[in-house]
Amino acid sequence: MERTLSAELAQFVTNLSYEALPAQVIDKAKTCLLHGLAVGLAGSELEYAQIARRLVRLAEPGTSEVSAPVIGSSLRASLAGAAFANGVILHGRVQEDTHGTAHPGTMIIPALLAASELRPLDGRAFLTALVAGYEVLAAVSRDFTALTTPRGFRASAIYGVFGAAAAAGKALALSEEQLAAALGFASAFAGGTTQSFASGTMEWHFENGVAARNGLLAALLGREGARASAIALEGPAGFYQAFAGTREGLERVVSHLGRTWEILNVTFKPYPVCAFNQSPITAALALVREQELSPEAIARVELEMNSYEANYPGMAYTGPFTTVEQTQMSAPFCVAWALAHRSFSFAALRHFDDEATRALIDKLEMRARQDMPPLSLRLAVHLVDGRTLEQELRIDASYYAWDFARELELIRELQPDLPLTPEATQRLIELIRSLEQCHDVQELIRLLTVPTPSSVGS
Repeated sequence: MERTLSAELAQFVTNLSYEALPAQVIDKAKTCLLHGLAVGLAGSELEYAQIARRLVRLAEPGTSEVSAPVIGSSLRASLAGAAFANGVILHGRVQEDTHGTAHPGTMIIPALLAASELRPLDGRAFLTALVAGYEVLAAVSRDFTALTTPRGFRASAIYGVFGAAAAAGKALALSEEQLAAALGFASAFAGGTTQSFASGTMEWHFENGVAARNGLLAALLGREGARASAIALEGPAGFYQAFAGTREGLERVVSHLGRTWEILNVTFKPYPVCAFNQSPITAALALVREQELSPEAIARVELEMNSYEANYPGMAYTGPFTTVEQTQMSAPFCVAWALAHRSFSFAALRHFDDEATRALIDKLEMRARQDMPPLSLRLAVHLVDGRTLEQELRIDASYYAWDFARELELIRELQPDLPLTPEATQRLIELIRSLEQCHDVQELIRLLTVPTPSSVGS
């Protein structure tokens, strides 16, 4: 009998060992972990984090028997509550890692941290479980996001639950049968749409937390012996038929497992906005810094982007702006701000009525191009004096797929927003740098808590 997708994925996860991981994969796993936690801590006082902490304090409190920490605070919640809250927190700044159009770390890391409260893990086991989660998420999503996104489903929300379940299941030492069941439950727990991007509302900020929580619950159900459909992914009423509208090409889900390492294709964001806006900001800043332009000198702006990216909900929005959710998604806003102010930070996203930015948005024309590769673009700035300045980026994902050493540069930029002293930040860096030597990951978890409760909702 042919093995099912969930059985194949479960076999890969249960058989994966630290010794099988290439050095480059281990370095990338550490980079993903450091990036996720640092970006999460830097956003731990944002509105979404405060809402999540208030919610778990009310509905998911921890008990004296079992609980898990909510990072950036002194709060402990139930395992599921902590996975949810930490997923929201790691996603708060929108500066997380990316694979395809999903954000693995925001769901895998929270589920793994929660699972590690049930079963002691050393650093090697933690890193192995982390890689398992990234590889499973990539396997189920890589060839199908292009089908599910146009139907209105958000990649993180529907695929993230699989990565979270795989990582938590590996951490909990589930058997192959238990893990296959966990992945079956993950397929039933997947869900989340992209309408909130177009509406400029908050749903997407919480979807990743729900995926982290649901992935953990799926693993725990497998641990408890709950049964799930063996064909939960490929069945006629299964995951792919429901979300992608097809069951064709499903052999590609597992064809690369153990042969290529998809975690190496994970990218990072230099700016706290949508992944599709990283290149527009990069190009705009390069242009104005090279040319010493003033906003008044600009007569017209043309932005040409990959059609998939340009047509993603919220990307072409030109205002009016009333929420950070709108400015994080809007390519016109991001480009106009960068051209007008020659810099970009999270604070920029709250300047909804900036006059110089508004004036440039009104001069900007955005076009979708079928022949433009993902992450690439052409930015043309036509000046009042008749000159035209162009910045063209022809890049691929490797441009943003940096290593641990490059990540340290971002951490230095984030330090003013971190609830840690520079000394505490350095301890976190050094612990993750040598995580394979750590005997108990509780050492890591202790560094993520802030002893003194922070202001609202801590």
